[in-house]
Amino acid sequence: MNLRLARYIDRWVGLGVCFVLWAAARLLGAGRKVPTLFGTTPPAQGELKRPRRVLAIKFYGLGNIAMILPTLAAMKRQDPDVEIDFLTLPGNVSLLEQSGLVSRSLTVEVAGFGEFVTSAIGLFNALRTADYDAVLDFEQFMKLSGIFAFATGSEARIGFNTDGQARGWLYSHRVAYADTDHMADIFMRLAMPFGLAIQPAPRVRVSIAPKDRDTALAAAGITDGDGLVAMHVGTGPNYGKVALKRWSVDRFARLADHLIESRGVRVVFTGVGDEEGALVREALERMEHADRARSLCDVLSVGELTGLLDVCTFVVSNDTSVMHLTGLVDTPVVAIFGATEPRLYGPRGAGDLVFYKGLFCSPCLSNYNLKMSRCVDPVCMREIGVDEVVAGIDARFTAPAKAV
Repeated sequence: MNLRLARYIDRWVGLGVCFVLWAAARLLGAGRKVPTLFGTTPPAQGELKRPRRVLAIKFYGLGNIAMILPTLAAMKRQDPDVEIDFLTLPGNVSLLEQSGLVSRSLTVEVAGFGEFVTSAIGLFNALRTADYDAVLDFEQFMKLSGIFAFATGSEARIGFNTDGQARGWLYSHRVAYADTDHMADIFMRLAMPFGLAIQPAPRVRVSIAPKDRDTALAAAGITDGDGLVAMHVGTGPNYGKVALKRWSVDRFARLADHLIESRGVRVVFTGVGDEEGALVREALERMEHADRARSLCDVLSVGELTGLLDVCTFVVSNDTSVMHLTGLVDTPVVAIFGATEPRLYGPRGAGDLVFYKGLFCSPCLSNYNLKMSRCVDPVCMREIGVDEVVAGIDARFTAPAKAV
C-alpha cells in the first residue's frame, strides 16, 4: 500500500467518517457517549474507574511501541490485574510479546488495499464483541484508530486531540497533544484520566531470551571476545522525495573505519528491506576495513535484534526504531538527529550521546504535518560531520570496548 497516499486518505476521508459517526452518536446515543464537537473539558465526575480490560492502539512505528511500553508498565504496576490487548501492525507484535505487558495482539494488514479491507472488517467484528471497558489510542494524527476505538462500544475512549488534525471527535476524553515533552511522557498522558500516569515515564527494560542472544552473536561473527558496535544507516519508511532523517552512508562508513582502527571493535550494520539492504551494501563497499564488518540486514528477528543491541559497546543510529530498541536494553546510543527533535524523540539514558544542530528550520517533521516535510535539502544532517561525531564518541566512551 502507498503509505503516503494512505495518510492523505486517512486525513480527509477519515474526517468525513469521524464526523458522521460523531453526529450519529450525539443523535442516537447507541452506548457511545461523545462530547460536543470541539469540547475538551473533562467530564465533571473526575477520574474514571480503573479499567479491567483495555485496548491500546498504535499502528506505525516500532520505535513508538518502545516509547509506549512505559505507559503499559505504569498501568500494570499500579493495577496488576488490568488486562491489555494491543491493536497494531504485524511487525510490532513480537516486541509487545517480548515486553510481557500485553495479553493479546490484534493486527491490521497494510500490505495492499484488499488485505487492509479484509482485515479491517474482521477487526470491526471482533472489537464489537470484545467487551473492553477502556480504549487508549496512542496515534497522534491518524483517524482510523479513532474509528476502531469507537467501534468497540466502550464508553471510555481516550486519545490525542492534536491541533489541526480534527481527530478527537470520537473520544470520550480528549487528551491535549503538544510537542512540549518527550514522546514517552506524552504517551503517558493517556493514563491520566484513570489516575495511573507516572511522570516522568519510567524506563523499561525488556528481557532477552538466551537463544536470541546466542543467535545474534553467531550472526555477528563474535567468537573471540571482540567488542561490538552496531550501526543503523536507514530510517524506515520515507514519505518524501528525500530521506530527511538519514545521515550519509559515506559518513557511517568512515565512522565505522575509525572505530575499527581506534578501538579494535567489530561493526555490524542492521536493517530491514531492500532499501536499507542497499544502503548497508554501499557502506561496506566504501569501507577500508570491511573485513571487520558485516551486514545483518533481514537476518535477525526483533527479539534477536534486541539481543544483539544488548551486547554492543554502543549503537550508532539515525532517529529510528533501532535507537529506541537500544534504550530498552540499556546500551548507550550515539544518535544523529536533524529533521526531528531529540527533546521529543531522543534517547534518555545517562550514557547516550546526541548530535543535533537545532537549525531555525528544524524540526520539519512533526505530528502536525503527518511527518511529511517538503524539504529537499537536509542541511541539518549534512552539517553533522564525522570528525565531530568521532570527537564526541572518544570523549564519552573512554573505557575499553565491552567484550562479549
